[in-house]
Amino acid sequence: MEYVLEMKNISKTFPGVVALDHVQLQVKPGEVHALMGENGAGKSTLMKILMGIYTKDPGGEILFDGKPYHVSNPKEAMDMGVAMIHQELNPILDMTVYENIFVGREIRKNGLVDKKAEIEEAQKLIKECGLHVSPKETLRNLTVAQCQLIEIIKAISVNAKVIIMDEPTAAITEREVELLFDHIRKLKEKGVAIIYISHRMAEIFSICDRVSVYRDGQYIATDDTANLTEAQLIKMMVGREITDVYPKLDAEIGDVIFEAKNITRADNKVKNVSLTVRKGEILGIGGLVGAGRSELVEGIFGMHPLSSGEIYVKGKKVNVSSPQDIIKEGVALITEDRKVTGLNLSGTVNDNIAMVAIKKLLTNGLYNKSKAYKASQEYIEKLNIKTPSANQIVGNLSGGNQQKVVIAKWLLNEPDIIILDEPTVGLDPIQIIGVRNIIKELGNQGTVILSSHILSEIQSICKRVLIINQGIICADGLIDDLTSGFQGNRCLQVRVSGEREQVLRVLGGVQGAAQVEALSTGETGAQDYAIHCVEGMDLRGTVFRTVKDAGLTLLEMKSADLTLEELFLRLTVKGEM
Repeated sequence: MEYVLEMKNISKTFPGVVALDHVQLQVKPGEVHALMGENGAGKSTLMKILMGIYTKDPGGEILFDGKPYHVSNPKEAMDMGVAMIHQELNPILDMTVYENIFVGREIRKNGLVDKKAEIEEAQKLIKECGLHVSPKETLRNLTVAQCQLIEIIKAISVNAKVIIMDEPTAAITEREVELLFDHIRKLKEKGVAIIYISHRMAEIFSICDRVSVYRDGQYIATDDTANLTEAQLIKMMVGREITDVYPKLDAEIGDVIFEAKNITRADNKVKNVSLTVRKGEILGIGGLVGAGRSELVEGIFGMHPLSSGEIYVKGKKVNVSSPQDIIKEGVALITEDRKVTGLNLSGTVNDNIAMVAIKKLLTNGLYNKSKAYKASQEYIEKLNIKTPSANQIVGNLSGGNQQKVVIAKWLLNEPDIIILDEPTVGLDPIQIIGVRNIIKELGNQGTVILSSHILSEIQSICKRVLIINQGIICADGLIDDLTSGFQGNRCLQVRVSGEREQVLRVLGGVQGAAQVEALSTGETGAQDYAIHCVEGMDLRGTVFRTVKDAGLTLLEMKSADLTLEELFLRLTVKGEM
């Protein structure tokens, strides 16, 4: 049997919208198969049909293990051998690890839940996964990455033959991503197929064997990742060339426009933090999930009380007891959780865009609906928000388009200083590029503070960064200056032609190579790899000879700059997952 899963001529129509138009998907046993496309392309809809959440339109067929596949809910899908790990994890935080694994399908003995059997089975699964937690531990005490692995364990426990992973790395660090990938490779060896949905190009080329691309509800093509470049994949997704992936930021830096002194939150999640930002500057605040980034910006914005600290905007001291106090001074915050703190999900696009800038939309003291509609329409077009109209309910939009509505809401208010907390979470590659361009424009017009756990994103956009860990600043300065202090023959980046697994084995065998990781595809038939060297060792000659002796072709070799992720790891102490 060539395919464990086949979806043929699948269509799905919602009122006024054709979400899927005779699309297809074919997944092989033991492969990692990427689904790529812009938000709204139909990927999630297709997976919801597979999980029984949506019912497909008449016609088309789904085959699983070569047999017709019909399910009407996720429980039936799991019973058939299909499991899904959602982007927005929904663990029961006050329940234990083993209870989360077996919730809804408890092991019973004489009609009663057999806790001993569940704990023993959970312990076995945890050990197989390489996770170092107790099955009796409460999920509230675990990291996001650990919760992610618990979801994988749950999928394994039902003997799933196909596991759907929807943005599984959205809230974890690059180091934790690699650990996750190790687990994915183990699943591959067992013949489990992974359907992998991600907006991060590097991940697609690092872990995925094949990729299927969808655009505007239609199937475009399927190909081996080894045959594609990032540029080719983006072109397939949008139907045109995209060249300005990392737009140059060339704003003139002016005087200090924002200053926070000795900020300490009442809950002690931020301790004695100070920062300054100049007009036209884009300051990055980097750190892991839970490091204190969001806690810092939310404290500055008046969302949580401070026990000490002073805030100055344009040289004026501002007493911030609520968000309204700082909003009127020209400061905006795009929060991380758009659904809770960013949007009224039951309101229209128009109402959400207009909610902050009400005063700008008054005529003779009365709210001007026509003026508001015109303003919202302007930003719908400017940010390319995909919505049938400004009267569409925001909750019906894709996550990426919801994020754009939040951005539009604040842009309409024309802030002098805009704080963005995880602005690209949930966005597809094209939307991420769009947000980068927005950030560039904001930097040219005003001032930006960019908070993100994706340190590579900060490194690509910002010149200066503040790194926070456990609520305390551990580095503050120009990125080039911070990274140069740790440079040396620390890392080589090479481009090698050959089968990925073979190349990884060959490079991993180089004496002095502490770690080898696959990066994005550089060109057709070739792959980029990072070789992390034992401190003080120059491996260039050894790598050249080893690759040649193995019959592989070395196309390029260069010293790699220290990344912010690596800098962070050198400045902080991290525990194991």
